[in-house]
Amino acid sequence: MPKRVHVVPLAALALALSALACSQASVDTAIRNRVKQYEAAYNAGDADAMAAIYAADATHTYVTGLTHRGRVEIANGLKEQFTGPMRGTQMAITPLHIRPLASGVAVEEASFSVSGLKDPSGTALPPVNGFCLAVYRKDGDQWFVAAVQCMVPPPPPEPK
Repeated sequence: MPKRVHVVPLAALALALSALACSQASVDTAIRNRVKQYEAAYNAGDADAMAAIYAADATHTYVTGLTHRGRVEIANGLKEQFTGPMRGTQMAITPLHIRPLASGVAVEEASFSVSGLKDPSGTALPPVNGFCLAVYRKDGDQWFVAAVQCMVPPPPPEPK
């Protein structure tokens, strides 16, 4: 009889851990899918599709330090970028780590590379590589970007 008493709590714990693992896997999959949607929209130059992935009150701070606040401002800023310096560029995003912080909130660490940049004279520039930290918030059955901050690390010091 005492063995049964220990088996029931252990079985409940195993079930709870299994549900938690499935929940974390589904968060990871959902956010990776959002990243793919964002990347595809960027590479198509579709600012509206990109902005639709952001929460209505989201913020995005770009590597230049410029911050857009709210989905509408983000969309307008992206449209401006796509008609200017980012015209024809391509982006590759690699999620490095995704973890839930609380129910309906998760954080993603990712690397990115933007290629196809040109200087004002039209000369091709090397790709820009950096990192972003994004906070996602679940609304209904969809995950939306609540905040993003991106950075490009400085080049390593030249050898002496």
